[in-house]
Amino acid sequence: MRIIPLLLILAFFSFHAPAISQTLIDNNNIPYKLGVFIDGCERWDGGCDLDYIRTEITAVDFYRDNQKADVFLLINRNRSGGGGRQYQLIFIGQQNIHAGRRDTLYVDNKQTDTDFEVREKLTRFIKLGLAPYVAKTKAGEEIEINMKTDAVIREDSIQESVDPWNYWVFNVGGDTNIELEELSSEINIGGNINIDRITDEWKISLSGRIDERLRRTIQRVPRVDDNGDPVLDGDGNQIIDEVVSNFDVSEFGFNHQLVKSISPRWSYGYDIAGRQNTRLNYKFQMSFRPAVEYNFFPESVQNSKFLRVNYGVELRNNRYVEETISGFLEETRVLHSLRTSLGFNKRWGNLEVGYRLRNYLDDFSSWSTGLNIRADVRVTGNLSFFIRAEANYVKDQIYLAAGDFTEQDILSGRVTLPSAYNIDTRFGFNYRFGSILNNFVNRRFFGRANFVGND
Repeated sequence: MRIIPLLLILAFFSFHAPAISQTLIDNNNIPYKLGVFIDGCERWDGGCDLDYIRTEITAVDFYRDNQKADVFLLINRNRSGGGGRQYQLIFIGQQNIHAGRRDTLYVDNKQTDTDFEVREKLTRFIKLGLAPYVAKTKAGEEIEINMKTDAVIREDSIQESVDPWNYWVFNVGGDTNIELEELSSEINIGGNINIDRITDEWKISLSGRIDERLRRTIQRVPRVDDNGDPVLDGDGNQIIDEVVSNFDVSEFGFNHQLVKSISPRWSYGYDIAGRQNTRLNYKFQMSFRPAVEYNFFPESVQNSKFLRVNYGVELRNNRYVEETISGFLEETRVLHSLRTSLGFNKRWGNLEVGYRLRNYLDDFSSWSTGLNIRADVRVTGNLSFFIRAEANYVKDQIYLAAGDFTEQDILSGRVTLPSAYNIDTRFGFNYRFGSILNNFVNRRFFGRANFVGND
């Protein structure tokens, strides 16, 4: 009778041995390299340098097609307090044994860090995030990981919280554009300044911008006499006069904002703004807008998604260059506005939708509403498209100047014409084909990429 249990045991192992053997074979059949697709580097300059990342990380294959990659790396960027940069790295497993896995890392940088220091630290964290995935490839056998830290670095990181600037950040910039043609010339000069202080509890910003557009045009007009007959020179040719017109369009403005966080979702604050815009008939406009805002998502996920609603009441004082169609050279008005913004940053791309509704409290027939959409969508692994669109329905053009304007005033953009709506759009697509690998960096011969204009 004892032989029966023994036979049963032998029969059990004889039936299951092939299954056990097959499991071992499958586990050993691992890929040589990990396939990685990175999304986010192309949206910002500075530290997120895809060429540098590909040069420093050679233990993986970088794919052009996101759908074929084993791991999808989404890089989001946000400004941190003191003017630094914070990168959010989201590692999403897509294929084979990595499917369903998701890891997130945050990389904080100081405002004093150079672009080289930022990209070096960002690349180091990308290596850390990819390490668990690479460990399951044959290429992982050739990688050496140094888990040591330097005591000096730890001391520096402790002292980093002591900021001699108290989180204040200053930025100054300027730009010039010159266009010359046979019968016209245009010079655009601009400058800006930004001062910010951002902490978890407070947001303070001051900014200013000035733009000056000088345009000179020449019109060639055939000369005629009082009867409308051509006036000829000594050779019998009609005399052509050159009529020179000069236009000067000035714009400058400043803005101050202060925001206080009440809770992770509620905040309140105000905006103070002033501007001169001769095209919109503003000799000077001054406004003050206190407001409250609610964020439906906590700040911890604002890099991936946000939904904010902002309501405020605004006091405006307008001084005009020309008398308006209502007969005013100066007026003070009160209006209120509701603004909402919804944004997502996902594997398929990013989307942001904004909506605004406002009207003057003393005249509810004077109002406007607008919708804007910004989207970058990846349709397939190789095809993507983008769209930027803004549309406004306008019934509050109280700034329109009265009187008639010359054709030159209109063509030069010196004045704004009445309109019930305005639409501004830009869209396009991009299609990639060919090799799915994106591993190599070669910057030889920039060619014509650095030139502006026609050859």
